[in-house]
Amino acid sequence: MPTSKKARNGTKIPGPSAKVIKRRPETRSYAGKKSFHEKLKLVDWTDLELFLDVLEAGSLRAGASKTRHAVGTIRRRLQRIEDKLGEVIAQRGPSGLRLSSVGEQLLLTAREMRRTRQSAEAVQPPAGQRERIRIAVTEGLGTYWLMPRLVEFQRANPGLDVDLHCDMSRSDVAGGECDLAVQLEAPAEGTAIVHHIGCLHLMLFAAESYLTAAGTPTSIDEWPNHKLVWQEADQVASNLLPFILGRSEAPGLIGIRTNSSSAHFRAIATGGGIGILPTYARAISRRVRPLDLDVRLRREILCVVNPARFSSPAVQLAMTWLNSCFAGDIYPWFRDEFVHPQDFEQAISSRHVIGLFEGFIDNMSADGPD
Repeated sequence: MPTSKKARNGTKIPGPSAKVIKRRPETRSYAGKKSFHEKLKLVDWTDLELFLDVLEAGSLRAGASKTRHAVGTIRRRLQRIEDKLGEVIAQRGPSGLRLSSVGEQLLLTAREMRRTRQSAEAVQPPAGQRERIRIAVTEGLGTYWLMPRLVEFQRANPGLDVDLHCDMSRSDVAGGECDLAVQLEAPAEGTAIVHHIGCLHLMLFAAESYLTAAGTPTSIDEWPNHKLVWQEADQVASNLLPFILGRSEAPGLIGIRTNSSSAHFRAIATGGGIGILPTYARAISRRVRPLDLDVRLRREILCVVNPARFSSPAVQLAMTWLNSCFAGDIYPWFRDEFVHPQDFEQAISSRHVIGLFEGFIDNMSADGPD
């Protein structure tokens, strides 16, 4: 049996039949020795942006709705961030996301990165290139109120391309999702600039066809004899249902539920039941009639502006236009104080309003007969 030889320094050299055992190097966590910013370079920006979107939405479910990603996909991508950082960034539970200290640092960094990117995008376009402005707005105000006026605005500013995004979800204005937004709730934490531009007043409405068939209620005590049409969506005060009903439960009372403002309006206008609409609904269509029950709501209309785009001439132009769209002296339904729809007649027939909605709702054959 061959024996081992000795090297000049005395170390044994195994013979040809000796078993050589290679020692594995020690396993060490080199990630732990890196700084946060060094580890951050390993994180994909799209994952970081998704993390920011979900955090600002408030929960995984809300983030899934906002980003159009499945909850499972969001969990996997957040886990991928944690794997790259070697740290837990958030505890996930039914009440939402609770950030760790590393998660808080990551959130600040992500916001700063988004602001930096957006500032670069906010540079004025070269001469001859068209400027684009992105406006987010709630579905109802965007579809029924702003869009009829937007055509006129764009015609007066032919060098400007307008992207009007109608959605009930709040837009992350400070984060760069849009240049400005018209919304009914204050933005989440951030540095967005917020202006009050009007108020939305809401009350109960029903179609004449429904009231003819079911009768006109004189108080909310008569709810058991009626059907409600109810909207459930972001920026809708769905938590006020007990206030509307006068009690906490409503078995069998809500006949139609929808998340869409357009579908909600059409359901009421075609006789589906009684529902809550903004008072300007009467300026859109005579198919809906206000009901004088003790149910009135008031919501602020806010113009939220991205600070990185605030000084842009296009944004300033759009802000002026939006202020004119919600001017209470012209459109009484947007005043801070409540004005009953029965007092709209003069405003509706004025040159500022007449023709805005002609053929938009009342002449749509799909809505059926009056």
